[in-house]
Amino acid sequence: MTCQKDTANDCGRCKVLIAEDEAVVALDLQLMFEDFGALVLGPCATLRAAMSQIAQELPDAAVLDVMLADGEVYALADRLRDAGVRLVFHSGHANPDELLERYPGAVICPKPAHPAEIEAKLKALMQAPALSQAHVDGSRLQA
Repeated sequence: MTCQKDTANDCGRCKVLIAEDEAVVALDLQLMFEDFGALVLGPCATLRAAMSQIAQELPDAAVLDVMLADGEVYALADRLRDAGVRLVFHSGHANPDELLERYPGAVICPKPAHPAEIEAKLKALMQAPALSQAHVDGSRLQA
């Protein structure tokens, strides 16, 4: 995976934020990402916890459930998108077309998604060129 270098510990690993309120799903995602060398931030079960996490450390990518324990994830997704963080939506509560319209360049993995599908889509997203104004203006990454 192509990731930003983590200057805090100089490990150079990809930092992935997990925002997921279902404990079993969050643990599965965490273990899967750690297995392929990612540094996991979270998992965060609430929007509040995720916002606090990104205030401390910005991830390279984020895997977001649309509906967290304390509400919808859109305020977090907006901040991450504006910071150039790559987004993967892993949710059963969202319309993929609406998500892609709001977040061009994002990847959608509707629940239930096989862990290998999520891993493959995240890897492809991380290897794609960084988000640019062209992506914000409407083109979409295909993963």
